[in-house]
Amino acid sequence: MSAPRTSPLDHPEVRQASAWRYIAGFVSSMVLMQAALLVTLRQHLPYQEYILTIGGLALVSLLSQAALFFGLDISRAQIWKSVSLVLTIPLFILSVGLTVWMFQSLADRTMLMPMTSVQPTLLE
Repeated sequence: MSAPRTSPLDHPEVRQASAWRYIAGFVSSMVLMQAALLVTLRQHLPYQEYILTIGGLALVSLLSQAALFFGLDISRAQIWKSVSLVLTIPLFILSVGLTVWMFQSLADRTMLMPMTSVQPTLLE
C-alpha cells in the first residue's frame, strides 16, 4: 500500500504567492522610499517632526512588505511566521539601539575636535 501523494501546490504557503502581491509590494516600497528621500532632501521639517516622519514611513514600509512579500496575516496557516516576527522585532530594535549608542559613544571618545552640531543626535 502506498502513501497518498499530495501536491506541493496544495499547501497554503505556496498558494498565497501571486504576481500582483509582489508587484504591489515592490511599488509600495519604492513609493515609500521615494517619499522618505524627498523628506530628507528638502529638510523643511523641524528635527522632531523629521524623525517622526521618517520613522512613520519606515514603519508603513515594513508593514506593507510583511503583508505583501511575506504574506503575514492572522490565519492559522501563517501562525509560525507571525510568531517568528514577534520574536525578531525586539532583537532588531535592541541591535539597532545598541549600534546607535556604540557609534555615539565612540564618536565622543575618538574625535580629535569636539563635536559641535546644530542638530541634536539621536541619543539627545
